[in-house]
Amino acid sequence: MDSMKEKREGLAKKLWLQSASKKMEKEGTKGEFTRKAKAAGSDNVQAYARKVLANKDDHDAETVRQAQFALNMGKIAKERKREE
Repeated sequence: MDSMKEKREGLAKKLWLQSASKKMEKEGTKGEFTRKAKAAGSDNVQAYARKVLANKDDHDAETVRQAQFALNMGKIAKERKREE
């Protein structure tokens, strides 16, 4: 019984990204941070995310969360690229 629970938890950990993507699509927020970065004159979303996180007081809580998410996704993409 414990092994089934562990398998489900392992699968949930693997699918969290897909779940987050579906949630963003449903809410209409997919690509919102990229649009914010471009509107701020930045072509590099990761650099804009670092700038937002370095100046949290200048940005609303949603933008700060989006910036952290963008950095996390960048790290995951980099790791996956290394594995290939």
